[in-house]
Amino acid sequence: RLREHVADKSKLPILIFPEGTCINNTSVMMFKKGSFEIGGTIYPVAIKYDPQFGDAFWNSSKYNIVSYLLRIMTSWAIVCNVWYMPPMVRKEGEDAVQFANRVKSAIARQGGLTELPWDGGLKRAKVKDTFKEEQQKNYSKML
Repeated sequence: RLREHVADKSKLPILIFPEGTCINNTSVMMFKKGSFEIGGTIYPVAIKYDPQFGDAFWNSSKYNIVSYLLRIMTSWAIVCNVWYMPPMVRKEGEDAVQFANRVKSAIARQGGLTELPWDGGLKRAKVKDTFKEEQQKNYSKML
């Protein structure tokens, strides 16, 4: 259905959040490749909250929804910087993962955010031992 929607030029663009979750306003996590497999033009938007008057980030493992809502509703303001970036299309020979990473990098640069190579699943689950071992090997090679 997404491919049909994108192919129909009379339809409006679809709003998709390819990270699949939110993070603490400092980083951009790995994008899900599905959004980049359907073709069409991507209209990237970089969004970053300014915590000067109130922090919009909800650490759900630390605060329940009631305390979060209370904190948000009693904030002076929730200020958000939004950058509408130039449209991007998939390059010839570029697969969906490469395209997703290119868009993610552009958004991270624009918002002054750190790029993370993992997805939002790590917010709720333990890091796999194989991933830890791989990072330990890389670190020992550096030393």
